This record gives sequence, C-alpha cells and structure tokens, in this order.
Amino acid sequence: MGKLVLLVILGFVVWWMWRKLRSADGERPASVAPRPPETMVGCALCGVNQPRSECVESGGRHYCCDAHRQQAESGREER
Repeated sequence: MGKLVLLVILGFVVWWMWRKLRSADGERPASVAPRPPETMVGCALCGVNQPRSECVESGGRHYCCDAHRQQAESGREER
C-alpha cells in the first residue's frame, strides 16, 4: 500500500513539473505597462470621486456626468 501511495505522489510531481516546463517554453503573455496614478476629482454636484480623465469639466468645475453638468448650469441643484 505504501508503494502505491509513493508512486501516485511521484507521478503527480512528474506531471506537475512537466506542465510547468511546457508552459515556460510556450508563449508568455505580454506584460502590460502599469498606468501612472491619476488625480481624483469630486463631482461639483453630488461629490462622487472619479479619475480626472473620466469627468466632464465645465467652467473649471468637474462633474461625474453630463447630466450633472447640465443640472448645475441650469441652476437646479436637486439631489
């Protein structure tokens, strides 16, 4: 019984090493360059924080969406 367990463990180790070596020889995924950190800004109407690149800017103020920009510019600051 002990020999059988030893053979199963040895077979598993050989199979695992074979897979590791085979994947190392294959194509490696292209490394993705990390994005630099972005400045976070808050919506002038609701206060939601989001990256500056995703906001709508108008009159020096930042908004989370165009609807909030329009709402603020029309003077209705409903929440």
